[in-house]
Amino acid sequence: MTRTLVPRSLGVTLLVTLVVTLFASPTVLASTLDAPTADTLQHMALDEKLAHDVYTTLGTLYDVPTFSAIAASEATHLDAIRGVMDRYDVADPTLDEGIGVFPDPTFQALYDDLVAAGSASIEAAAGVGVTIEEIDIADLQAAIDAAPTSDIARVYANLLDASESHLEAFTALEADPSALPVGTRSGSAAGPRDDAARGREAPATPHSEAVRSEAARGDAVRGASATAPRGRGN
Repeated sequence: MTRTLVPRSLGVTLLVTLVVTLFASPTVLASTLDAPTADTLQHMALDEKLAHDVYTTLGTLYDVPTFSAIAASEATHLDAIRGVMDRYDVADPTLDEGIGVFPDPTFQALYDDLVAAGSASIEAAAGVGVTIEEIDIADLQAAIDAAPTSDIARVYANLLDASESHLEAFTALEADPSALPVGTRSGSAAGPRDDAARGREAPATPHSEAVRSEAARGDAVRGASATAPRGRGN
C-alpha cells in the first residue's frame, strides 16, 4: 500500500507557521503598539529633526565645527527613530520635509524662534544648543520610562547618551567660544560670518521657558503612556 505524504506536508506547514509566528514581520509587530507609544515615536522624530535643522542653519552662520558635527549626529539619530517607526508601521511626520519645515506648528515656531535667537552671536547659538539638548534629554527620559519594548527603549537610551554628550559640548562652547576644538575652520569663531552682526546684543535664549514647557509636556507623555504594555524583555 502506497504511503501518503499528507502528514509530512502538514508537519512542514505547521513548522513554517511556527517560524513565521516566532519571527513576526513588522506589520504583525505594529499591532502591539498603542497610540501613546506611536505618538511618542513621532514626537521624538520631530525633536531630532528640530535639532538637526537648527544646528544645520546655525552652522552656516559661524566658523565653528560644533554645529555641523552635531547636526550630522542628529541626522543619524533621526534615521534610528525612522527605523523603529518603519518596524512598527508608524507614520513618519518628518518625511519629505525640507530644512526648517515642520508639519507641526509648535515645532515650526520653535525652529523659527531658536534660529532667530542663535543668529545674534556664537554665545547665543551655543545657548540654543544647550536648550535643545535639555529638551531632548527630558523627552528621552520620559520616553524610556514609557517604552513598552526593549528595542524601542534601547534606541531611546542610545540617543540619550548622545544628547548628554552634545549638551556638554554646547555648554563648553557657550562658556568659552574661544576654546574651540582642534580642526576649527579658518575665519571668525567669535560671531556670525556677517561681522556687522557682532555688535548686536544677543537676545536671551529661551532656556527656562522652553525647558519648563517641555518638562510639563514630558509629564503628560508619562501619564498618557502609563497604560502602554510593559514588555522590556520582548
